[in-house]
Amino acid sequence: MTGRITGRAALASSAAALVAFLIGLWIGNAALGQPAALAVALAIALAGGVAGYVALRSSDRSIGSVSRAAEAIGEGDLRYRVEVSSSATRELESAFNTMAHRVQELLAATVAEQSRLEAVFNATADGFIALTSDTSVCYLNAAARALLKVDAAEALHRPFIESARDYELDEIVRDVLRTAAMQTRVVTYGPDRLPVRAVAMPISGGGDWAVLLVLNDLTEVQRLDQVRRDFLSNVSHELRTPLASVRAMVETIGELSLKEAHPRDAIGEFVRRSLTQVDRLASLVDELLDLSRIESGAIELNPEEVDLLTIVGEAADAIRGAHRSRPIQLDLPGDPVLVECDKKSVMRIACNLLDNAVKYSTDGATVRVEARTEGDVVLLAVHDEGPGIAPEDLPRVFERFYKADASRSNEGVGLGLAIVKHLVRAHRGTVVADSPPSGGTTFTVRLPRRFLGVASERGARGIANLPA
Repeated sequence: MTGRITGRAALASSAAALVAFLIGLWIGNAALGQPAALAVALAIALAGGVAGYVALRSSDRSIGSVSRAAEAIGEGDLRYRVEVSSSATRELESAFNTMAHRVQELLAATVAEQSRLEAVFNATADGFIALTSDTSVCYLNAAARALLKVDAAEALHRPFIESARDYELDEIVRDVLRTAAMQTRVVTYGPDRLPVRAVAMPISGGGDWAVLLVLNDLTEVQRLDQVRRDFLSNVSHELRTPLASVRAMVETIGELSLKEAHPRDAIGEFVRRSLTQVDRLASLVDELLDLSRIESGAIELNPEEVDLLTIVGEAADAIRGAHRSRPIQLDLPGDPVLVECDKKSVMRIACNLLDNAVKYSTDGATVRVEARTEGDVVLLAVHDEGPGIAPEDLPRVFERFYKADASRSNEGVGLGLAIVKHLVRAHRGTVVADSPPSGGTTFTVRLPRRFLGVASERGARGIANLPA
């Protein structure tokens, strides 16, 4: 009888040791990689070996308890613990529980670290793709999936060319595998012809990972570069024209002054024209400075309750004075349209929209202005009867320095609507443009009836000094 018990105990002990080794290998591979996996496996197997030694002198019940614990942990239940008895196997049972607890902590820490790294990679705007030596995909983050327009299940463990569907990107990866040197290229990717910078680099000591490919969508960079070029072109034109005019008129005045007889009225006219061009230059510089301050958040809004109808009326009078040949029709309700806002800012918004509408309207056309209350917001809409805005230009009309009028028949460098956009946003409002194919354009501003604070991350200082 004793021999049978001892034999069964030894057999169970050996099975427990084998299961323990396999558990350790599984846990290590899943969490730590091969070198650490072997260490963990050997540690757990050692515990299994000790179990075999002690089991030769222990009861079937203790051996069965340890075996069940090993099986449970092997199935992924790292919280399973052995009930410590008062038998000779007590030390083994306690050691087994300690080992299981440490393995659980180690695996939890590893999983947490992996989750943090995954969160970081998924938060980046660049696409990261890890590939094996045979160009199979073994990892790709959210940005890469969005750029390639694939799901992880479609891409993982499959050739990269199947996900990328682009031979140039695939060739970059293969060049790295051939040369073991980093490769950088700008490619045009996909049916949308996206400009993408691809940087591929070899990985050493990364296990199955052989190449890391980083993809950076350059669409926004190129858009901003185009904005910069537009600005330089517009500013160069707008500065060159008044400077050339001033120079010509000053030269003419100089020539007239050298003559014995010169008409005083002619000199006065040239001086007046020179001053007009100087004022134009000063206005351009002021707008550039104002926009810079507004965009940087260096604005201060002083809210007060005002009647929007009063502001619109004052703005219309100011614009009528500057454009006497263009009628402005006000379509306003009889009751006040009260709004809590910075009066100077809203006056600037109304003046810029009216000035823009008058500039782009044909002679004799009417500019209509609406103002009314809509629930918790107030609406200001300015309609013109001009040629309208082309669909390809409409999304860009609020960009600084952008001019839809390529002929440059109107003065300005495209700052007025950009200023409107930023002042409206500072009030936590919205502004949209609509231009139907039939012609004409409508700009609609909606502001909260109650001031909700400045919508700026950097605070605000100084718009009270901006000219209305």
